Amino acid sequence: MANKQSIIDGNFPVESKVYALIACIAHEQKMEMTNLIKHSGLSLTQLQLLHILSEASDEGLTINQLKNFMVDDSPNVSRAVNKLMDAGFVTKVRSQEDQRVVHVQITESGNKAHVDCDKDLMGLSLGLTKKELKNLYELLTKL
Repeated sequence: MANKQSIIDGNFPVESKVYALIACIAHEQKMEMTNLIKHSGLSLTQLQLLHILSEASDEGLTINQLKNFMVDDSPNVSRAVNKLMDAGFVTKVRSQEDQRVVHVQITESGNKAHVDCDKDLMGLSLGLTKKELKNLYELLTKL
């Protein structure tokens, strides 16, 4: 990713610098998160799916429902769910009412994997004070 200092020092409008810095920092944080959970064998998309499923009802969610809850538009939800199923982290259950509908449900091992990854990610820090974090949060919620 771009060198943040070159963005800061560059002769660009402030709004362009803000966009570039947000993109750069987001990429750096995503890479750091990926590295922290690498040992689990999960991708960030798979972890996000486990988070969503951990909050779902016992019935689970369909693939389309999962896609609607995703933070980013991942075209690989079906593939990610299949990998989670192969790992024993989710199951697929066909609806009794409509055989075309398949619900995805998290397993105990899937719930444990997502909780363990959360513990790994809890150590992440932007290096800001609580006041700075609050100010940043308030600014980001305006976007």
